[in-house]
Amino acid sequence: MVRQKSLLYLHSSVALFGLAGLFGRWLSFSPLIIVGGRVFFAALFLAIILGIRDGAVPRLSLKLLYKTAISGSILALHWYAFFRSIQETSVALALLSFASFPLFTLILESVFWKLKVHAIDVFWAFLSISGTALIVPWDMASPEMNGVLWGLFAGFSFAVLNLLNKDLVNKHSALEIGFYQDIWACLVLLPFCIAIWPPFTVQEIGLLVLLGTVFTALSHFLFLVSLKDLKARTAALITALEPVYGIIAAYFLFDETPALSVFLGGILILSASLGGQWRDKL
Repeated sequence: MVRQKSLLYLHSSVALFGLAGLFGRWLSFSPLIIVGGRVFFAALFLAIILGIRDGAVPRLSLKLLYKTAISGSILALHWYAFFRSIQETSVALALLSFASFPLFTLILESVFWKLKVHAIDVFWAFLSISGTALIVPWDMASPEMNGVLWGLFAGFSFAVLNLLNKDLVNKHSALEIGFYQDIWACLVLLPFCIAIWPPFTVQEIGLLVLLGTVFTALSHFLFLVSLKDLKARTAALITALEPVYGIIAAYFLFDETPALSVFLGGILILSASLGGQWRDKL
């Protein structure tokens, strides 16, 4: 029952993450401003929740501050790369290139965490990457290729963040981790945001609030909670469903019609995700 609950949390967070990418189309700002607004409102929302639940903002812990300073900085970098990719190519290409992270996760776990790699793990990871390969424009001169490269970097940075969070959630509250990470990400981005500060409309502020609360704070919290009872590689493979949610939403909201290769790639990614869940039960 505990594992099923964690899977429900993880799938819910993945759906919200997938829809979050669409804000890169609704907001015409630099990715620095989008991510800065996102983490600011996310941190504010989590502070309110923590205040209601515990009666105060979490007490300072130097060890937790140090660890979340690193992971929060990586979070800011990851989201910058993610929205940069969304703005420079199609939603489908951006999300599916980001889906490269299961392979990065497998490599990092094997090298730094010394976890044994089974042939089936390699199969599921490469199946997910094969889905991405089907839609990538392998012409380096293509204007969309830059967006794909940013998407690949977003996948790598997410794999690193995923593994760091796995260690944190075993010792600290998911709410506190999310709060500190968003605070650090906000501080890292603040100087850059001030340098390019744009005028805002009420609608744009509303979108940033929505992005920061529902599509960041809530999804981030659900994702961190799910890691307590799931392996990092399983979380990575399930999160590969993010492009599927995002592509479907882009089809209805932006009339982006994916090519046949995108559908085939989505099938491979879905297969890898479901296969990863089955593998984790063994």
